[in-house]
Amino acid sequence: MIRNDCVHFKGETPCVYVRLCEGCPNFEPFGTKILLIKRAAMGDVLRTTSLLPGLLRKYPGGSIFWAVDEESVVLLKQNPLIRRVVPFTPEHWLPLSAMTFDALICLDKDPAATALAASIECPAKFGFGLNEHGNLSIFNAPSDYAYRLGVDNDLKFFKNRKSYQEIIYEMAEVEYRDDPYVFVLTDEDRAKARGYFKRRRIRKKRPAVGLNTGAGTKFTTKQWPSGHYRRLIRLLTGKIKADVFLLGGERERLLNRSLEREAEKNVYNTGNDHSLREFSGFIEAMDVVVSSDSLGMHLAIALGKSVVALFGPTCPQEISLYGRGTKLFAGADCSPCYKSECPDMRCMKAISPEQVFAEIESIL
Repeated sequence: MIRNDCVHFKGETPCVYVRLCEGCPNFEPFGTKILLIKRAAMGDVLRTTSLLPGLLRKYPGGSIFWAVDEESVVLLKQNPLIRRVVPFTPEHWLPLSAMTFDALICLDKDPAATALAASIECPAKFGFGLNEHGNLSIFNAPSDYAYRLGVDNDLKFFKNRKSYQEIIYEMAEVEYRDDPYVFVLTDEDRAKARGYFKRRRIRKKRPAVGLNTGAGTKFTTKQWPSGHYRRLIRLLTGKIKADVFLLGGERERLLNRSLEREAEKNVYNTGNDHSLREFSGFIEAMDVVVSSDSLGMHLAIALGKSVVALFGPTCPQEISLYGRGTKLFAGADCSPCYKSECPDMRCMKAISPEQVFAEIESIL
């Protein structure tokens, strides 16, 4: 007898236990099958992992399948609460559409995600779907608040006080308990950071402050001015004798090089050619991380770091730091605006290096 209803079954090859099904002591049923559709963006995918513990409380023994864009698969690697990570590509849509699920939660609003959610057979659907006109709709009444956030700027920008986590728990009709992100690093992920500290002979004698100097490509308006970073570095190395670590990707290569070169001492450029999980290994080694609203900020939150988060064009109220750190928002009369470009960037300029330094000092 072949048990193709077992979570370990592969079909085209033997399972991990390399034994036939009959009498196998490792047989494990799927239980309640839950499909979570959250494709992008990477920071949103990461903070959506906070929903996983709640889903498994609601559906004990359940199996979570997560449909996600290929670039974000790496964020869900090693996650012990996910049964299968399904890349959101055409070759995977057909197998998903042939399956049945007991519960489906779609947290994305784009037509591809909502069309998939609408087409899959499932008795209990939550979140966003697609109506007969090809327009965004919702499956359940508790998703109405999230729906209205997308069409009512006054509600989203000024009236809303719910975090993203509270909103998605409400959509999924799961009891909210302030669950943290679920993001697991391996020793292999940490190896590059450890090697860097060893080569540079850096010992944890001073506070380690990480400056995530990038802001991503979608909203360049999130970028804190380079001059502000220079002033903050002088305050950190001069007043509290901190070790400052410059964090960033390829877009921050020139900026981080110049910040390290201009500093007098105790400033380290960690490099810009790391994989995302290697980059996370550097973040994990920090005592405090300073970041704008970006993937780097979400990685720091996921890794339990104290964070000083800098907000200008986006809404700080939707971000939860879980009591670790603080959010700085100057509150210019034009912000939040969610614009990708700005002629003066005054909302980010208004957050002073002295403000950021004071928050870091209070944390340390």
